[in-house]
Amino acid sequence: MGEVATLAHHIWDVMVERGFEPVLRRGSEDTSRYEDQTGVPAPAEVAELWSVLGGRDILGMCLEGAQSAGRWCAARADEAESSGPGVPYEELDGSTDGAVRMVWWDRGWCPLHASADWAIAVDSHPGAAGHVGQVVFCDLDVDSDREAVWGSVTEFLRDVLAVVSSEALIVEDGHGLMAHVDNWNCTILMAVRELGQARRDGRPIPLLGLVA
Repeated sequence: MGEVATLAHHIWDVMVERGFEPVLRRGSEDTSRYEDQTGVPAPAEVAELWSVLGGRDILGMCLEGAQSAGRWCAARADEAESSGPGVPYEELDGSTDGAVRMVWWDRGWCPLHASADWAIAVDSHPGAAGHVGQVVFCDLDVDSDREAVWGSVTEFLRDVLAVVSSEALIVEDGHGLMAHVDNWNCTILMAVRELGQARRDGRPIPLLGLVA
């Protein structure tokens, strides 16, 4: 079993132990569905994650299966001015450091989480300063930057595990919240993003009680 699968199982076990109410069901996903829908193969780490998680929602993380992720990715790419992998869409900002291409959405981004407002995705078509397999945070507002926050799916899952394992995480009715130093409460994925950004930038973690 690879590290991604090991971390996914560990996240599951911690959530059950802490009293979450996950709707996750272990299962398998046919990853060819993703490529059929997007024209781009699913990254190997994501395929491994799907094989454990079975495409179910887990505490709002929406770690998608091949079919649902493929549909979402293809729809966003079709909405872009150019849906070819890595083709610049110059009216938009890419990442300020050049790690992520200047596109609204790219078929080479494989979503781990996707909503109407933002997405977390594995990048197989990075910018000049990025690398294949980096995990990006994408605010879907037209004028928002896309940023590489984690170096890999494994790094992202380690941060998920750190958040769900933290004693500072408040668990109520199967949901988790963590206090931010700026006096607001983060959902699990927002806390994961804050943790990833702080590590990447070499600054203190802005979450009360969380130690990396």
